[in-house]
Amino acid sequence: MTQTSHPSVPRQKTGEDAVRRPSDAARLAEVDALVERAHEAAVRFRELDQERVDAIVDAMVRAGVRAAVDLARVAIEETGFGVFEDKVVKNYVATEFLADYLRGKRSVGVVEEDVERNIVRVAEPVGVVLAITPVTNPTSTVLYKAIVAAKTRNAVLFRPSPLAVGCCERSVEVLREAGESAGLPPGALQVVPDASHDVTHHLLRHALVDFVWVTGGPKIVAIANASGKPGLSVGPGNAPIYIHRSADLRAAVVDILISKTFDASVICPAEQTAVVDDEVYDATVAEFERMGARVLTAEETERLADFVFGDREVVNVAALGQQAPELARRAGITVEPTVKLLIAPLPDDLAELDRHPLVREKLMPVLGLVRARSVQHAIDTAVLVTEHGGLGHTSAIYAEDDAVIEAYSLAVRTGRILVNAPTAVGALGGIYNNLTPTFSLGCGSWGGSSTTENVNYLQLLNLKTVSRRRTPPQWFRVPANTYFNAGALENLRDLECTDVVVVTDALGEHRGVVDLLRPKLRTRHLRVFSEVEPEPDEATVRRGVELLDRVRPDLLVAVGGGSVIDAAKAMRLFYEHPEHDLDELTLPFLDPRKRVASYPHDAHRLRLVAIPTTSGTGSEVSPAAVITVGGRKETLVDYCLVPDMAIVDPVLTVSMPVSVTTDSGIDALTHALEAVASVFASPYTDAFCVQAARLVFDALPRVYDEPADLSARTDMANAATLAGLAFSNAFVGTCHALAHAVGARFGLAHGRANGIFLPHVLRYNAGLPSKFMPAPGYSSYVAPEKYAQLGRVVFGGREPEESRRRLFQGVEDLLDRVGMPRTLREAGVDPEEFEAALPELAMTAFSDLSNRTNPRMPLVTELTELLRLGYDGAPEDAGE
Repeated sequence: MTQTSHPSVPRQKTGEDAVRRPSDAARLAEVDALVERAHEAAVRFRELDQERVDAIVDAMVRAGVRAAVDLARVAIEETGFGVFEDKVVKNYVATEFLADYLRGKRSVGVVEEDVERNIVRVAEPVGVVLAITPVTNPTSTVLYKAIVAAKTRNAVLFRPSPLAVGCCERSVEVLREAGESAGLPPGALQVVPDASHDVTHHLLRHALVDFVWVTGGPKIVAIANASGKPGLSVGPGNAPIYIHRSADLRAAVVDILISKTFDASVICPAEQTAVVDDEVYDATVAEFERMGARVLTAEETERLADFVFGDREVVNVAALGQQAPELARRAGITVEPTVKLLIAPLPDDLAELDRHPLVREKLMPVLGLVRARSVQHAIDTAVLVTEHGGLGHTSAIYAEDDAVIEAYSLAVRTGRILVNAPTAVGALGGIYNNLTPTFSLGCGSWGGSSTTENVNYLQLLNLKTVSRRRTPPQWFRVPANTYFNAGALENLRDLECTDVVVVTDALGEHRGVVDLLRPKLRTRHLRVFSEVEPEPDEATVRRGVELLDRVRPDLLVAVGGGSVIDAAKAMRLFYEHPEHDLDELTLPFLDPRKRVASYPHDAHRLRLVAIPTTSGTGSEVSPAAVITVGGRKETLVDYCLVPDMAIVDPVLTVSMPVSVTTDSGIDALTHALEAVASVFASPYTDAFCVQAARLVFDALPRVYDEPADLSARTDMANAATLAGLAFSNAFVGTCHALAHAVGARFGLAHGRANGIFLPHVLRYNAGLPSKFMPAPGYSSYVAPEKYAQLGRVVFGGREPEESRRRLFQGVEDLLDRVGMPRTLREAGVDPEEFEAALPELAMTAFSDLSNRTNPRMPLVTELTELLRLGYDGAPEDAGE
């Protein structure tokens, strides 16, 4: 191994030198000229394609490989640090290994295509890079940064350590000559040799310097980070190594000797303090001694610590980068000339260790050694070591016990945690592992850096993401079986069941709906839960769940209106999954596909059959259940709520009161008219919307006039289910949001509230939105056209405006025809109560999930205006 001499120290400036030195203004003008030249080079560099760039990189790599030995010699001669042979190796790693990693990687134009996500990434250079390089790796770091900069089309200004200017200039000269012969823009590789701090600060503030890339000590890292420039700062390391009792001791000792003696340990990821389990401590020490290490006595350790650090905050320069015999000699310690490594035993008491000078980074072949009393003590010791200048950098563990490796990895805050590998060479990547080759080791936020990565070409690119519009796939989901028309109840006979619970309301039980079901169900055990009231609340659902827990049925039959079916859906959900919480499942969302709430999706244990007795809610086929919680209507929405079977038998609706018939009929119409304009609408849902609306406009007046008309009842029952199938997949809109808020606050029937707001919301959605709803599948604002298309089918009209006008008028006429109240005032809502509740009503409506699929994003002020229109109406609704 080549012995080194004392590091050369730049001579002090004499008075004559000072006279000859240019003025500060002249010096900074020279620096400005260098930066401007680099900026011009960066502009020209940006014009080159990948082929030209790779040719430049290849030429620079070849020149660097050829000069690896010569540059190592120059570095040793100028700095006096390290080992010649190891510096040669580092120069090869910075050229040959780096080139192997960069081969085939794109850094110009499109560098990545994600077909599945429809995303393309385009690479751009960052511009002019100020690269600050250390005295410890004065040529390998320059080679590495210059080649990476060329790969990424960046111009680079090198700012070397004052003790390594010559070898930096020589390295840049070699690369620049080769690069420019292959097309490197002149000025893309330059050195700023002036050692003045003023020059450094000037560069860090320079408008044409785009990026700062620092490899150095904590002081320059702190200065660079404070400059406000984007950059990467790589500071000192203080790597702890834990040798666990399960480790292969012989292999560990050889690895550490390779690493800690590499280039006389002037490389920052080198091992600094070894923590060894008590059970293998003596054997480890013996193996170190057998392989050429020297364990220092307590007195020698103190003498070494005084020489290396003394009372100084910084290390003694004379101690850096010396091989073990020379370092020992300078410290006044006698060792054999064959000694490879000095081992300094350190206290195992953490408080004492925390105060010991040799717990810090030692860029010399000196290894601290601590005896670990337990695994936790070893981990705590390693954590303490990193807190003395090693946070974010590198650590290692030698072990075969995966649990210990995991515990160590979780506790130690370093960007690289090497397992059974040397740190000095291992952390550089590409030799002992698959880490990215680098001479720039990110330390993350712990060490004042923006990354914990092994910095390479990607960190010197601005990656532009070209994201093409992606329309997510839509769906159309329906119950497995839907039976309809008169006599559909007979399909109950096909169900095998032993224990049945029927959910209904008091009115339904009084009307005898349960008696209609009994002879058709093949069961001997039938229980009835008839406690459901309009707008069922959580308490009702919980009582139903208690009944299911007692009976353990294999079939649940819900027969009634939307409230009954909604309650049964919620009962089954919480019966099968009592661990779920209503508050959690009703969390609001913007996109149902990305919501936070998580519903169960395992196979149902309890079958649910939904039999509507009204023609309007569509709950028998929908994935929604509306439950009243604390006076507010909360909506459960998930396809796990959809009944397994829907039986739509119009006979059950014949005896419904006229008010229920009209309320539910208008609800069905609202479903169709909101689903057709929804941002989730599709050709599938449109077909159901059009047919449902056509049937309602025709059949609802007939049912209103003649409630016993079974043909009209059949049309209304089918219309309600068709509209339910539509909104189950396209969802609804702002009319429902307003109706939910007002209905819950004033006890107004849902269909009636929908009817009050429907004309106003139709005109609102047909107007020019003040704010659009973000929806990738809704490429243009087509709500007015959708209304016109539906209007044309039902009412005719030559032009879209005429068809849309006829549709809106048809809604008005139908509401009047079946005697629906046209305003909240007419429905009996007190004006003072309404005014007092208005702000809260607007916010409740705004928060309603129904708004998420409305084509127009409603503002709170607009909802307030719609609520006012709903209360008083308008003299004349103009504009469509």
